[in-house]
Amino acid sequence: MCLAGGQDKDSAKRQEIFYNEIIASDEISRMLAPKVFTNVKRYSKEGIEENITFNGNDNLIIKGNNLIALSSLLKRYEGKVKCIYIDPPYNTGNDSFNYNDSFNHSTWLTFMKNRLELAKRLLSDDGVIFVHLDRNEVHYCKVLMDDIFDRKNEITTIVWLNKEGGGKSDSKLFRQKHEYILTFAKNINNVTINPLQVEDIDRYKEQDEYVATRGKYQLIKLDSGSLGWVKSLDYPIENDGVTYYAGGDRKKWEDRQNGGASIKDWGWRWNKEKFEWGIKNDFIVFKNGNVYTKQYLSCDNDGNIIPRTIQPTGIIEKYSNTQSNKHMKLLFEKVPFNYSKPEGLIYELLNYSTQQNDLVLDFHLGSGTTAAVAHKMGRRYIGIEQMDYIEDVTIERMKKVIDGEQGGISKTINWEGGGSFVYCELMENSKTLINKIQSADESSINAIKTQIYSDDRIIPYISTEELTSADDEFNALDLSEKKKVLLKLIDKNKLYVNYSDIEDEDFAVSEADKEFSNSFYKGN
Repeated sequence: MCLAGGQDKDSAKRQEIFYNEIIASDEISRMLAPKVFTNVKRYSKEGIEENITFNGNDNLIIKGNNLIALSSLLKRYEGKVKCIYIDPPYNTGNDSFNYNDSFNHSTWLTFMKNRLELAKRLLSDDGVIFVHLDRNEVHYCKVLMDDIFDRKNEITTIVWLNKEGGGKSDSKLFRQKHEYILTFAKNINNVTINPLQVEDIDRYKEQDEYVATRGKYQLIKLDSGSLGWVKSLDYPIENDGVTYYAGGDRKKWEDRQNGGASIKDWGWRWNKEKFEWGIKNDFIVFKNGNVYTKQYLSCDNDGNIIPRTIQPTGIIEKYSNTQSNKHMKLLFEKVPFNYSKPEGLIYELLNYSTQQNDLVLDFHLGSGTTAAVAHKMGRRYIGIEQMDYIEDVTIERMKKVIDGEQGGISKTINWEGGGSFVYCELMENSKTLINKIQSADESSINAIKTQIYSDDRIIPYISTEELTSADDEFNALDLSEKKKVLLKLIDKNKLYVNYSDIEDEDFAVSEADKEFSNSFYKGN
């Protein structure tokens, strides 16, 4: 079981300690049991509302360890999340995302495995998960996801060409201009990937008497030389005394009819019945010795009046971190993230996989891009983040979204503001000790050690006397090792207050927190 060691402050770049321990199954059950929520607030255009109960349609942003928060979501949301997008630490050592993303390899995989297993349980049967990575761990994570989600449920690996020009430090031999988005279904037989509306409208220049309903059109040749040859698609077409053959050559047409056709050879894209329908409904044009179909912008090839769409590809060549940085500068005086993802990228992914009011989850919420895009697009959402910047960055960004800020995708979708979300925190218990350990330096580590030795939130099977007898060995360690020793002493079952202990007077849970937590776990 791998828990991030509680890196809450992002004011200084420092090594975060990650603890990866073997924990007994009964201890895991207690550690992952539902937790009490505290510091609950609902944000809307009307302001901040406190002392609230949970509404089943509330958008939710949670501060707390994402593994434990995910487990707390299961009671209400298991099997109900339509789309999960995560942009986890890349394990590069860059620390560019205000995470220290320098795990060792095996710990990183354990970290991901624990969370992806819970994520799968939260996904609906027609749900999709996107995991955004760079080259450092993408292939290992692909194997991990093959195991958790089953290889047959892989949809694709999307390549995002994101870095404008690449960077010298990316690789010794090649500039790295791309990242990867592993895309899996809960059950691929139930998934629908929404087609994309055609954006290259400049190609649609022609118009006829149907322009008001079908839109403008472009001409597409009816014949093709790269089709698998089928005799029923290789028929002569008569028009105004002229006979047209696929490929334009009668002799070659005769050869094909007499057995001389190649496996791939000339033919029409429409069969004779469909061609006659096209003539009758003005979808066919004869021009310069060729036969064309009219491809309309607002009408499909069967005459249905719908916007023309295309199947998405596995490559996204739009959007960049530069766009995101410019957006963040509009939102904040000091840009809090160098590489937050652009809203347009998340917009693309949510367009593929969701409809209005579907539920979206991001448990590495960071600066809040996924929540912001979901909010603007009319999706419900849950975001989880444990860093302290959640209050100064993520929540402030979401308040600006509600107020109608015009960066990111706002102009594309005519965003005018509105809506609401609920912010809450997992009620801390022994995690306060972890925060102190993580923030310690050489001048404060011994004082923290003394406090921890006498605290009842450490593991119960070691005495204070046993601990103090090892002081000489402890003092000989470097700071990083001292932190690891102290972290191992913390009882991981007591990181946060369990919901089952909500009436325990020792935890002094307020009536407001009780009411919200009860409404979340027991409400409809």
